[in-house]
Amino acid sequence: MRIGIVGYGNMGSAFAKALSRSVGKENITVFEISSEKREKALEEGFAVARDLFFLIEESDLILLAVKPKDVKGVLEKIKEAVQDKILVSIAAGVDIGSMEEVVGKDKKIVRMMPNINVLVGRGTIAVAWNEAISEQELSRTLTTFSVCGSLYEVPEELFDSFTALAGSSPAFIFSFVDALAMAGVKEGFSYEVALRIVLDTISGSAQLLRDLGGSPNEWITKVTSPGGTTVEGVAYLERKGFKGIVMRCVEKTSEKAKRLKG
Repeated sequence: MRIGIVGYGNMGSAFAKALSRSVGKENITVFEISSEKREKALEEGFAVARDLFFLIEESDLILLAVKPKDVKGVLEKIKEAVQDKILVSIAAGVDIGSMEEVVGKDKKIVRMMPNINVLVGRGTIAVAWNEAISEQELSRTLTTFSVCGSLYEVPEELFDSFTALAGSSPAFIFSFVDALAMAGVKEGFSYEVALRIVLDTISGSAQLLRDLGGSPNEWITKVTSPGGTTVEGVAYLERKGFKGIVMRCVEKTSEKAKRLKG
C-alpha cells in the first residue's frame, strides 16, 4: 500500500515512522507546506512531494494529519482528485459527515483518533468509517495501521469521550508519574533513579493486569496486607477522593472536547 501523508507535524511524523514498519519508507510520501518540516521529513528518510495532487495520484491511501481547522480547505482542494483513494483523517472534532459534505458520500473515509503513544508504536486509536469503504479495503487499512498501536472500533458519538480517556490521559499519567518520582526524591532518591523505579513499576503493573487478568480492585486487595504499609497509603488516597478526582478529570476533558467541536 502506498501512503501519502498530508502534514508532517508531531502526529504526521509519528504515523510516518510507525507506518514505515508496515509498508516501508519507500511507500510513504509526505506533503508539507513548511519548508522546515519538509527538510525534517527528508532527513528522516521520506520522499516529499512538492505538489499535493502528485501525492494524491501516487498514493492508495491519504492520511490527513493537518490541524482540524485546515481539514475542510484540504478536502476542497483534493475532492476531485481523490476518486477511489482511501481517506484517513486523524483531525480531532471533524466527523465523517462533515468530510462527506465536502468530498461526497461515495468517497472512502476512515476517521481515527490517536494518542501521542503512536510515537513508539503503542498508540491507542479509535476508529470509525463510512459505508463507501469495502470490508476488504477496511481490513487492509486496519492491518496496515495496527503497527501504530491498538485499534478500537468506536461509535463516533463516543469519540469525545475517547479523546478524554485515551487521547488526553497520557498527560494525566505523566503527571502521576512525575508525582511518584518527586515523592521518591523526597524520600532520598535522585530524580533519575526514582523515575526509573516508577516507570518499571507502572509498566510491570500494567503487564500483570494484561497477562493475569482480574480487576484492579482485586489486585489492590492482594497487595495490601491487613494493618500494613500499603493499606495506609490506599486509605489516604481514598480519604482525598483520588478515584473521584480522576473520574471528574476525564469528565471535564470530555466536556471540553464537546465544546470545542461546537
